[in-house]
Amino acid sequence: ETCPFSNAEIPVLFKILAFIGAAFIAFVLLRFFISLCRGIYTCFVGQLLGFTIDLRKMGEWAVVTGASDGIGKAYAEELAKRGLNVVLLSRTLEKLQSVAADIEKATNVRTKVVAVDFTGDISIYDTIRRELEGLEVGVLVNNVGMSFPYAEYFTLVPEGDKLMDQMIKANCTAATMMMRIVLPEMEKRRRGVIINVSSISAMFPLPLLSTYAGTKAYMDYISQAVHAEYKDRGIFIQSVKPAFVSTKMSKIRKVSYDVPTPTTYVTEALRTVGIEHSTYGYLPHKLRGYMQEAMRAWLPDCLLMKISKDSLQAIRKGYYKKKGMTDTFLGSKSSAEGSGEKKSS
Repeated sequence: ETCPFSNAEIPVLFKILAFIGAAFIAFVLLRFFISLCRGIYTCFVGQLLGFTIDLRKMGEWAVVTGASDGIGKAYAEELAKRGLNVVLLSRTLEKLQSVAADIEKATNVRTKVVAVDFTGDISIYDTIRRELEGLEVGVLVNNVGMSFPYAEYFTLVPEGDKLMDQMIKANCTAATMMMRIVLPEMEKRRRGVIINVSSISAMFPLPLLSTYAGTKAYMDYISQAVHAEYKDRGIFIQSVKPAFVSTKMSKIRKVSYDVPTPTTYVTEALRTVGIEHSTYGYLPHKLRGYMQEAMRAWLPDCLLMKISKDSLQAIRKGYYKKKGMTDTFLGSKSSAEGSGEKKSS
């Protein structure tokens, strides 16, 4: 076939394409450099310049949900170190009492424990209101949450009806109702901080973790929206979006630079309160988050979901193989609603 371009035009065309490519790469690198500078500022410089919030001035008490383990426990401990009395809420009374005793032993603050099941009936919030009555709550940390035991297709999740109902109650309803409980008094005093623990999984839809990612996106969006409503009334609401942290829920025991302990993560995340109303909290997680933001800006969602689906399918396959389960859905040995559910229940 005859080339539509003359020999003289081809070098010019290559130069134009090369310029466009170089400009695109330069733009992406510049954007990442700006994000890196932002991450360093929000993690370190902002605090040194005094732009973070003095949480002790918000009120005498902090309230932490999901406080018996992991990130919630770390928030309770770190807030106590900053001089706030702490109300600990979670399901298991014995665990709460143990955490409360450790906090009182290590610090000079008071604690209060409230054993509630956030996957239960909405009447639990009447109990919580009564328990918090008369307390000057300056900080609320909505950390309680749950995830799937493993990546799975929507209709194949073991005990899916029950699990998804509980997940929505723990991951969405709990934070919504807790904000409704504490916000009126914070508004009267015109000061307060609310920290809602979302997830980096909230960034875009995740096939095979659809309900979990959806609930975390809800947490992120409601945090930013309510922050916009109340920021002029002296109330700071922050969405915290961690990647992997070494907790029971993540099932990752080995600690590394990008998989920190809950204490390491929370210590850095608290430095961003007053600076970022939506944060990844911890510098390595910020870098990962900024990279994913860039991918979201330049790649179509369908491609990102394809990449995520392939990755989670591989994890699912490994889980099935480990458990000796047969995958009737995809037609290879590796839940299916029949034998898979029975073995994983």
